[in-house]
Amino acid sequence: MKRLLFILLFIVTNCAKEQESNQTIIAGKIMGEIPEKLEYTLPIDGINYFGFKNSVIPDSLGNFKIELPVETVSFVEFFNEFNSYGVIIAEPGITYSLLINTKDKDNRFHVESENHQGQNLYNKISENSILRGTGGFQSEGDKYLKDSIPSKIKQDIQRKLESDIARFKELLNANLISDNFYELAITDRKYYYAGTLSSVAYTNYIYNEIGKTTSLDKNEYETLWKNSIHTYPISNPDLIRSTWFYNYLQSFLWYKELVEDTEIKNNSNIKQEFPRTHHINTAKKYLSGKQLEYYYAAYIYFESLYQDFSKELITLFEVFKEDYPSSEFTPFMESEIIPTITFHKKQKEALNENIHFVENAKNINSLKDAIKSLNANKVYVDVWATWCTPCKVEFKYNKELYGLLKSKNITMLYLSVDKDNKNEAWKDMIKYYELEGHHIRVNETFYNDLRNLRGSENSFYIPWHFITDGDGGILNLNANGPSEIKKLEKQLDE
Repeated sequence: MKRLLFILLFIVTNCAKEQESNQTIIAGKIMGEIPEKLEYTLPIDGINYFGFKNSVIPDSLGNFKIELPVETVSFVEFFNEFNSYGVIIAEPGITYSLLINTKDKDNRFHVESENHQGQNLYNKISENSILRGTGGFQSEGDKYLKDSIPSKIKQDIQRKLESDIARFKELLNANLISDNFYELAITDRKYYYAGTLSSVAYTNYIYNEIGKTTSLDKNEYETLWKNSIHTYPISNPDLIRSTWFYNYLQSFLWYKELVEDTEIKNNSNIKQEFPRTHHINTAKKYLSGKQLEYYYAAYIYFESLYQDFSKELITLFEVFKEDYPSSEFTPFMESEIIPTITFHKKQKEALNENIHFVENAKNINSLKDAIKSLNANKVYVDVWATWCTPCKVEFKYNKELYGLLKSKNITMLYLSVDKDNKNEAWKDMIKYYELEGHHIRVNETFYNDLRNLRGSENSFYIPWHFITDGDGGILNLNANGPSEIKKLEKQLDE
């Protein structure tokens, strides 16, 4: 592997002799399963956010080359379909050789450069990106939810921070990384652990609001939250280049909305009717300049990923374009907001004739009753909800699914677990995704019947697919979804 990296580095270095001082070249090779495209974040003004991205198509051998204008030391993350491979801390004018091995979990991402020790150390840190690890500083904060002594929580998290700092300091003292590299890496780790403290406080707040037992009392978690954001303020100009910028600012704004700012807390009408607008108004009150532009854009992008097709997001996007007519972030938001615009246009079209809402569905209280009402020989069931993003991802494969079901004379039944207040959204999404088959939005009794069928005492995960006979007898309780159509075909034949 070292020989391969050396060859790559030699080739790239010679190609880069005449490159501009701020032009960074990243050349590499993907081993194992080669994706159709390799996505990477664009360091716009030093910012790293997974939604502001570009992509390169590797050749048949997995080779690729990227040239980036890098004005200041920045994070560049490499991923595919939100599955992160790793991160390069890119400096202006430096050439990097990158090896990605999609089959080797222990050595998935390896960098060769003049600061490669620092690169590879950073990538050994499990929580170095929201796309890696187990969910960022929220999952790290969850480790402390049973601790009842705030000072102990702070000390433990501080020890972890100091351990990370010491490892990078050792490389800096040995002149193996630059001052700029060190400063960005340390700023990033500081705000990660500050976010962890904020997350402990936020989760305790939520538990208290819903009447769940908390390990910290109200004064303790509010003080912990306040100390965290005051110790590591959002005014730090280097924060905007941290991987955790968006998540940390979100936690900061939640603190203002939920705890500190009584004016915002009392403005409940706007919050209830237009929650996203309420949040952006809070951001406009406390952020400014590039911070606000970046956060505003990232928020619209992230919220659009839920695909709840809210008109409120369209309005926020239009206001953003008025506020920032020349923003570099607009094209990235457009790619996610267009489906929402299309969704509302589609509602004016006639309903697909193959979509059927089961009559008297509100009186159907069990799966057996639902299945018997269809007069079918065999039924493929999809349990979903309008708020479930993975459910909607599966819908992309419905064309193949419907062809398969028709060839085997199998009936399609969609069961929504949405509440009554989502009735219109439920119908709108059925129309938008053209979900051909029979539809029931289950009542509470039916929902409990499904929970009992699933056999899960504490959780109910969707999407959930299963197969029944014509009387509602279970043939396969955990069938594959449309995205795994070959496996599903075998299950349907059993």
